[in-house]
Amino acid sequence: MREKEMGKKKQSLLYSAGIAALLSTIWSVGTAHATSQPIDISDRVESAVEAVQEGLEILWPEGFPKEDFSFRLGIGTGFTPDYVGSDNYRLRFLPILEVKYKDVWRLNGTKLSYTAISRGHFEAGPLINYRFGRSESQNKALRGLGNISDTVEVGGFIQYRTKKMLLNADFRQALGASQGQTLRLTVGHGILKKGPFFMGVGARAKIMNKKGMQTNFGITQQQSDQSEYGFTPYEAKAGFSEVSGNVVAGYRLNENARIVSLLSVGRLLNGAKNSPLVTSGTGSKYQIIAGTAITFSF
Repeated sequence: MREKEMGKKKQSLLYSAGIAALLSTIWSVGTAHATSQPIDISDRVESAVEAVQEGLEILWPEGFPKEDFSFRLGIGTGFTPDYVGSDNYRLRFLPILEVKYKDVWRLNGTKLSYTAISRGHFEAGPLINYRFGRSESQNKALRGLGNISDTVEVGGFIQYRTKKMLLNADFRQALGASQGQTLRLTVGHGILKKGPFFMGVGARAKIMNKKGMQTNFGITQQQSDQSEYGFTPYEAKAGFSEVSGNVVAGYRLNENARIVSLLSVGRLLNGAKNSPLVTSGTGSKYQIIAGTAITFSF
């Protein structure tokens, strides 16, 4: 029996190594054809990666070791749009990072949160997030519009979590780059957990104030004059900017390693949907992200 168990562990480790090598090869091939931004940590991708993390935590909370410090690291590849609203997709490297300290501090990708209140299934606290900007070199449709710089967002979150369900709302105020204020509403639910397989679904809505909408989807007169596409001036108003549905599925390789796949389908709304960046033959109101990653917990 002991030899049999050791054989299974050895097989799982070899399988994990093989998957990691395969993903590394796919990434190398994909980024060789991606002439710009081989690493994508845009706001849209950040939301998708959060969906993966939340799916893992809902369906496989035991995947995190019960220690003061616990880590989840991953590497994957996925098809993502050049910018929010683009209809051009590239295969890019998608990093996954999550660190927890005593179920109070949590670093999820670029977002650090602190659970100041914990009452049963209810949690709330402050957060800080590093938000990456947008370079006009990412896509020819952006040329002449100028760059949107990186910035830091501060805010807070409230959430209700059970063994199979998650309800979350977080508010963020950008400290620069004219990104304004955003509110994200998320719901997730596990639908399958059988043996090494699991699957969950989720939905997210994003609301932006006028300042953030104008920065990401508006066109000023100066940008119109400098745009290589000759976009007409456009004023984007506050409101819901996007809704998306996510499906997360995975397979447990061993106690610490999992393969996770994500399909995220989003639809731009209101001022975002009507932006020249979307409607002038250069973009699409439908935004899709699809990818696969291998994650390790320790």
